Amino acid sequence: MTPPEPAEFPLSVSLHTLDREQRPETVRLLAGSSVKAVELWEPTFPKDERHLAEMRRLLADAGVAPRTVHAAFSGALDISSPDPQVRAAGIAAIGAAIDLAQRMGAEIVVVHPSSEPIPDETRAARMAQARASVRTLADVAGDAGCSIALELLPRTCLGRSVGELLSLLEGVDAATAGVCLDVNHMMGDFAALPDVVRALGPRLIALHCSDYDGIDERHWPPGRGVIDWAAFLSALREAGFPGPFHYEASLDGETPAERLAFLEANYVQLVSGI
Repeated sequence: MTPPEPAEFPLSVSLHTLDREQRPETVRLLAGSSVKAVELWEPTFPKDERHLAEMRRLLADAGVAPRTVHAAFSGALDISSPDPQVRAAGIAAIGAAIDLAQRMGAEIVVVHPSSEPIPDETRAARMAQARASVRTLADVAGDAGCSIALELLPRTCLGRSVGELLSLLEGVDAATAGVCLDVNHMMGDFAALPDVVRALGPRLIALHCSDYDGIDERHWPPGRGVIDWAAFLSALREAGFPGPFHYEASLDGETPAERLAFLEANYVQLVSGI
C-alpha cells in the first residue's frame, strides 16, 4: 500500500535503522518507496570517494535526499566538557559530520550539545562551554553550505528544554543553526509537545520521531506509546515546519526490506490519524 504523502510531511528515516551498515543495496530498496529523505549516521558511513559517489548516485536515482547527517557523540566527544581535549574531540567529530554532509549534499548536521550526567552545580559552566562550541561549529557549517541542529536531549543533558536550546543558539545566525526535536526525549512532559513546537518556531529545522512510555526514551514506532501524534502534526502545520517527518525508531522486521515495509505501513497509520 502506498501511503498518502502530505506535501508538508514527506517520509524520512534514519538509514541505519533500516540497515546498520548503511549499504548501497538498502538504498536501492528505497526506489519506488514513499521514503523521500534519509539521515546518515556518520561514524559507520563509509567515506571513501568511490562509495560516496555510488551512494550519491543511488539516492538520486531513488529520488531520496540525504537531508541530515548525525554526528558522533559520547562522553569522550563532548562539546560542553571543561576538559579542552574532550571538547576539541567533540568539535572534531562534528566537523567530520559536516564534511560528510558537504560531500553528500546534506543540509543539516544533528549535534548533541552534551553528554551526561551533568550536576546542577556545573550546569552554568557547561552551558557556557557548549555555547562557545556551537558558535564555532555554526561558522564551520555555514562555510560548508549546511547548518547544525542541536538535538533536544533527555535527563541531565544540556538542551533538555526549549529555554536551554534557545540559550545555546543565542546570537547564532538562524541560517547556520537550529533545533532537532527528538520527541522521544520529552520524558514526563510529552503532553507539552505541541507547545514545544510552537515555542521553537522557525528554529525547528529537523525531527527525530519515535514513541515512548512517558518515562524514559524507548524509540518505539509511533502509535505504541503516549504521544498524541494528531496534536503533534497539527502543531507542526501551525508552526509551518518546513521539513520531512523523520523516523528515528526501532522498526519491526528481520531484514531491511521487512523494516521498510513496516515503516511505510506505520506511516500510513500515522498520517491517517493512528
